[in-house]
Amino acid sequence: MTKINFYRINGGREDALKLACQLGEKAAQQGMSVLFHTDRNTAEAFSQLLWSFRSSAFIPHSLGSDSGDAIAISSEDEPGEHHGLLISLKPETPKWFSRFEKAIEIVYDDQQVITSKREAYRHYKSRGYPLQYHDLSKQPVH
Repeated sequence: MTKINFYRINGGREDALKLACQLGEKAAQQGMSVLFHTDRNTAEAFSQLLWSFRSSAFIPHSLGSDSGDAIAISSEDEPGEHHGLLISLKPETPKWFSRFEKAIEIVYDDQQVITSKREAYRHYKSRGYPLQYHDLSKQPVH
């Protein structure tokens, strides 16, 4: 069963994208495949962020879920061969999330996102998914 982790942060979408980079980097270092699921408008900018979010590191990746690479950014309706970690960067959760070992939902200061992620949390909970909630909102925004 997919393990779901929610991360609550202060800040906006850019802060959420930076956290996604950090979480993706950590998962990749542990040998896990990672799929960042985002909208088309964000995919290219997020790709650039993955290359440069830290001056001492970068995360090699590709655009599109069918690339075969261990780390990918996709706005597509299908996850390709990915099944390790899903980092959802869209307000809504993809219907195929349950094929992943783990999924991450990032909640930031946007009312639409907060409402959507609350609904997702209730959905996961009502179906018995193991949930963890990490409140990072007490920490300063970097």
